[in-house]
Amino acid sequence: MNLRVLVINGQDSFRGFLSDLLYSEGHTASCVPDFREASRAAAAQKPDLIILEFSRPEIGTLEIVQRLQRSGDTRQTPIIVISECADLEYELLNVFDFIAKPVDLARLREDLKTVGEGHKKRALTLGMEPFTSNDYQLFYDYLITHSGLHFERHNLKILQRALASRMAALMIGSYRDYFDYLTRHSENRQELQKLLPFLTIGETYFFRYHAHFDALRNWIATELATSEKKRIRLWSAGCSTGEEAYSIAMTVMEALPDWRRRDIRILATDINNRSLKKARDGVYGPWAMRVIENDYVDRYFHRIGKSYMVREEVKSLVDFSHLNLQTDAFPTANGEVKELDAIFCRNVMIYFSLPTTRKIVDKLAESLVPGGLLFLGHAETLSRVSARFERQSEGSCFYYREKKVRALPLQQPPPVPAPMATPSKERKSMKLPAPVPKAVPPQVPPGPDVNDLFRKARALFDAEKYNEASALVAEVLRQRPRHTGGLVIQGLLLANNGSFDEA
Repeated sequence: MNLRVLVINGQDSFRGFLSDLLYSEGHTASCVPDFREASRAAAAQKPDLIILEFSRPEIGTLEIVQRLQRSGDTRQTPIIVISECADLEYELLNVFDFIAKPVDLARLREDLKTVGEGHKKRALTLGMEPFTSNDYQLFYDYLITHSGLHFERHNLKILQRALASRMAALMIGSYRDYFDYLTRHSENRQELQKLLPFLTIGETYFFRYHAHFDALRNWIATELATSEKKRIRLWSAGCSTGEEAYSIAMTVMEALPDWRRRDIRILATDINNRSLKKARDGVYGPWAMRVIENDYVDRYFHRIGKSYMVREEVKSLVDFSHLNLQTDAFPTANGEVKELDAIFCRNVMIYFSLPTTRKIVDKLAESLVPGGLLFLGHAETLSRVSARFERQSEGSCFYYREKKVRALPLQQPPPVPAPMATPSKERKSMKLPAPVPKAVPPQVPPGPDVNDLFRKARALFDAEKYNEASALVAEVLRQRPRHTGGLVIQGLLLANNGSFDEA
């Protein structure tokens, strides 16, 4: 198929290079060197494909892409972005393809062939094809194998919505076609990494669940500050965009005045490479700073306009890396994920099945030193998961401590007393008076505990008894409006009803 391709921006030499390539492949090209003319030219020419070339990221890449995708004339037109700024790839998850310079010609030719053959449908209507049980099983098996993410029937709509987002970007109208694309390009085009942001909730902020950081600070100040232990290892597992890991670093710096003289490393891992890139940059907007104390902002951040950049001395304590909790091996004999003093793994295992959660928690226990700490999200519990931890309460929060195994000294059995001599005359049995029972004050039965209510609500939700779960969640949130687990279940219930904005 002969494609009409609109090339926007690019230096003269690059536009000439693209024109020659398109001509050699049997396509026609028109070029617009000015971004201000992009929308007008696209509306007039009705191209089959738009190629945007950006030499610098600061010229408004996202704005131009969004403008083209909002326009009725180009809403269904595939867009390929070519740029020397490779970091833009994970910011542009809604375009047909992103190709970093130097241009991979084989990949570009493959894109042209794909669009030309019509595999990516031009007038895609989301939801036009039903999501069958076979489709569900394909994606369920693939995701649980390659990411550990667990999508049961009750959160099916979340899975469908995520798939639809990537299918819309790729102009794919069939779930099976997208599954083939996902498995074929999981690595060479990082398609799994591009799907993950739509499957998980990455919302976080500095010092989220502040009581956990208070508990960590108290523990460091009482057990580590006065000891001769110089090596300290902490782990933010599922660190998202880095706010948690940097909050841990600031907590350590506050608790240990001599932190510069100690061997301190904070490992921060996530499955999402896009999130890790933002975490390494360490630049955040006001929303991420909404609960942090002002003196922390002054000591640990640089203000850049309306943004905040983490200072280098905080960054120096944190190492970010990719790690899949479900598929990657840990702890390793020579790796960093071993002999850890504390692990933050919060709001991560809500995506895993119970068998997967048990396996991961067992590996987390193996990664900790005896007596090490494990912080989970408020909606997560080790009940029915692991007996290797003891629950600790402090203030308004709880966390878990890995049990210290101590060998008990062997004790000799007590000697058997010699039998008493039988008296020559029977003694009359003496009957002691029965004790007088003490008066017991009447007990007032306590009301239902909010955490017990939440556990029942979660069990009902897992059993797909949504109406009953909704009633209990409403009571949980009435008693404790900011109960994290209750809010999570409420969000899932709203998503199941199609109220995604409210969710």
